[in-house]
Amino acid sequence: MDATHKPFPWKRNLVVLWVAQIVTTLGFSFTFPFYPMFFGDLGVEEVERAAFLAGISGWMLGFGMGIFAPFWGIVGDRFGRRINIVRAMLLGAIFLILSGYSQNPAQLVISRFFIGATSGVVPAIMTLVAVHTPRERLPFATGLTQSALFMGTALGPLLGGLIFDAWGMRAAFWATGLGLLGAAGLVVAFARENFEKPKAALGNPLQPFVDLAKLAMSASFFPLLALVTFVSAGILMLAPVIAGIVETAEGGSDSATATGVVFMSIGISSAVSSVVMGWLAGRIGLRRLFIIAAVLATVASAGPFFVDGLLAITALIALAALFQGGLLSLVTGMIALGAPTGRHGSVFGASQSAHSIGLALGPLVGGSAAVAFGLKSVFLVNVGVFGVVLLVAVFLLGRSVGTNRPIEPELPVGEKGR
Repeated sequence: MDATHKPFPWKRNLVVLWVAQIVTTLGFSFTFPFYPMFFGDLGVEEVERAAFLAGISGWMLGFGMGIFAPFWGIVGDRFGRRINIVRAMLLGAIFLILSGYSQNPAQLVISRFFIGATSGVVPAIMTLVAVHTPRERLPFATGLTQSALFMGTALGPLLGGLIFDAWGMRAAFWATGLGLLGAAGLVVAFARENFEKPKAALGNPLQPFVDLAKLAMSASFFPLLALVTFVSAGILMLAPVIAGIVETAEGGSDSATATGVVFMSIGISSAVSSVVMGWLAGRIGLRRLFIIAAVLATVASAGPFFVDGLLAITALIALAALFQGGLLSLVTGMIALGAPTGRHGSVFGASQSAHSIGLALGPLVGGSAAVAFGLKSVFLVNVGVFGVVLLVAVFLLGRSVGTNRPIEPELPVGEKGR
């Protein structure tokens, strides 16, 4: 194999996958922030009820993704990570386009389950990055890849808002599907992988799920999964209420384009944070930097509650995202460093399940808080969530987390030499 004679071009692969991640997330972001408006097009008139339904649809997406993410991760470990990326993009494109033809709110909500169950692009890309990146560069590489996720969410809502305002809901879903198809073509043409099918693939097909369950429940790995859940929930909690806040704030607007600008500010701040914190992690340490960022995220999350003008709210939301987004990249770096050899796909599948729980709970809690206590109450709930993140990091993260030592599952004595 050529890889035995010359180093794998991991930097080129990282760039290709970074671009593919931006295009993919860009496509997804054409639609997700505007679900309250889509429900309005389907006959839901109350702003709070539309936000609640958007939260329910986010829960359905996370539910489907959480159930199937470990399965797709193990499939990637057994049959190849590159083909798993292409599979996720193609299925995601198909179901997203179909969801644009929903005739009532129930159909739109249910379609989110199938989108979540069949896609899972982020862990598939992260797995291929982690497998071929030198371990000492993993925090930076995962931070850079995470920044692509946020860059897509920064630009996608603005472009999606323009599309929605100009041509309507169905055009936005078509744009999403075409974005994923374009990203799949990019991966097929330029991404590379050195993959050898593991011998374990010929054994008991249920064993990978058993081993993954043991790893996920271990004292070293479980706190990382908990952090993924809470950070994801905190970041996504605002999604169902942004459109309503933009509409009702002083100087606000009811256009999708204005909502897209707020999401763009969040995405840009989070992307910058991911790259900078990935770079700083090698100098400060992943755990220490995570705790510092968690303190700042908790404090900054309260800011938007105390102002009324749209510009002030947007600026303070962006400031909070500057710390919140970096948290997700840091914990992803810890997971990449701790993944046992040859099992990155299943590990990131478990991480995606944890993210999916946050994806499900965050919008649901945000939408519910908006209905019960008003739109701006979500900011106070967000403070509580990141306070929990800080407590988990301080008391449950071991000091060896984020080092070059992989986390191994706690197997029975007879299996440890296997």
